[in-house]
Amino acid sequence: MEHVVRRQAALRMFLVRGLGLRSANILIHHFKTPEAVFRARRDELEVLGVPQEVGEDLLSPKSLDRAGEEWERAIKLGIEIIDILDPAYPPLLREIFDPPIVLYVRGARWTPVIPQVAIVGTRRPSGYGINCGERFGEDMASRGLAITSGLARGVDSAAHRGALRGGVTYAVYGSGLDFVYPKENRKLAELVEQKGAVFTEFPLGTPPAPQNFPIRNRIIAGMSLGVMVVEAAEYSGSLITARLALEFNREVFAVPGNITSPNSFGPHVLIRQGAKLVSSWQDVVEELPYPVREQILAPLMAHMQAQPEPALEGVELKVWKALSLQEPVSIDALLSKLPFSVSDVYGALLSLETAEHIRQLPGKKYIRRL
Repeated sequence: MEHVVRRQAALRMFLVRGLGLRSANILIHHFKTPEAVFRARRDELEVLGVPQEVGEDLLSPKSLDRAGEEWERAIKLGIEIIDILDPAYPPLLREIFDPPIVLYVRGARWTPVIPQVAIVGTRRPSGYGINCGERFGEDMASRGLAITSGLARGVDSAAHRGALRGGVTYAVYGSGLDFVYPKENRKLAELVEQKGAVFTEFPLGTPPAPQNFPIRNRIIAGMSLGVMVVEAAEYSGSLITARLALEFNREVFAVPGNITSPNSFGPHVLIRQGAKLVSSWQDVVEELPYPVREQILAPLMAHMQAQPEPALEGVELKVWKALSLQEPVSIDALLSKLPFSVSDVYGALLSLETAEHIRQLPGKKYIRRL
């Protein structure tokens, strides 16, 4: 019951016009809980930067009625409203600037424990972009990552579809959860709710207005460990999501495309600016925090270690044994530990890479292929 009181108090704050997220978060931080805010005096609120008229509305019976009506509507629609202090609140989202104090959530498989990676991109992708969105979505979801996106046309939808085949996916709306946008994605939204969850910070009845989507994008970036961009034109909203990810100290990944395609502009700009170029799910996992990486790779490494060694001999066998499944090894480190010439080692690496026994990573580093 305590969590219900706290959630309802946070919702009451959230629905007060003129009380921005910064002020709301300051109040919760100062008074420790949302419900404690309503035991404050008006002069206390003014000292904390809340204008008089906003403070009056906040403490009035009208704000209580508004929250009560919204809460009942949400219950009827099967929506759960969680607050920023709730254990069910996405933990990474708390770290961003001005996080929402409440989130509306509906779905069968929401849990804050599953690490998330976002996949975003143009609403008008090529066949290549759709294939990349679906492939990366499925590959990463099947290995224990939740795929987060915005349920938009194009790459977002492809990422959700791929993730549905592999595991869990989450969609963040740019409207209230009583709207599905675009309308043709209604069935996809239902599938996402069955195998994941949908989220929004917008109250019920909020239509999918254009100004909502950049706000929505900060939730996508904020919930995720990293953001992957698959095809994005020069002024794509996906680049906004990538910039937000950088501001939030998240990883940014980019899938390279055809240099003659306008949709390649975004990913290629990001790569030039230092985003990780990705061609497989492993490229993403290698950049995730150590505990997440270990969680994903441990079962695969156990399986690989149980397999017989590849049929190699001579320099190739020695080079292969000097590499590991976990940490990439630089070419300098290889040369220092192996009694072979530079040309012999490079020749063995090329042969092993061609046979798909190893992978080359940026910085002239090598790792065994899973």
